[in-house]
Amino acid sequence: MAIDPNLVYLALLAGMWLAVMAVYLPGTGLVELLAAGFSILALVALANMPTNWTAVVALVVGVVGFLIAPLLDRRLNLLVIVGLALQTLGALTLFNGVAVSPAVIGVTVAASVVYYQFVLKRSMAYQGLRPALIDDQPLVGAEGYVQRAINPVGTVYVRGESWTARAEEPIPVGTPVVVVDREELTLYVAVLKEKHREAESVEEA
Repeated sequence: MAIDPNLVYLALLAGMWLAVMAVYLPGTGLVELLAAGFSILALVALANMPTNWTAVVALVVGVVGFLIAPLLDRRLNLLVIVGLALQTLGALTLFNGVAVSPAVIGVTVAASVVYYQFVLKRSMAYQGLRPALIDDQPLVGAEGYVQRAINPVGTVYVRGESWTARAEEPIPVGTPVVVVDREELTLYVAVLKEKHREAESVEEA
């Protein structure tokens, strides 16, 4: 049975969009599951088609780079044009012998811009996120509070930013926490003990 290249391209794009949404809104679970589902379907289809894998890489780098770069650093906004160009080039050369409709590509490139402007940027505002999430400032020992319940994954607010967080025990919303470890964009936290907070207050006094 012939596989429609347009549907494969759309499934691959949907998987990447949802994966990016999971970065902007961490800890939801459902978004990550949908992203994995669409990505697996797309990869299975690509494996059974005359796929240009170099184009797949260009497409992935273009889409993810365009959507993620502004979250990391405003200075990377200049890469938006490069990301859109790679997305377009990758989509146009995605298959050997068959092609994704240029109309579909045009619509999805435009939709990518709309998706970023009206979905992801609003998600950033809702979460209190800001660019430059990745920096050299040590976070271990920093204090914050739980924004979305951790069980075992959730979201915490630390040093003016929202982070994906993990803990060894369930922690409800609003609970003060302290960062005990960090792995890239994921913080490992523990409940901030009252005794620890009192000791710090005495030291400051």
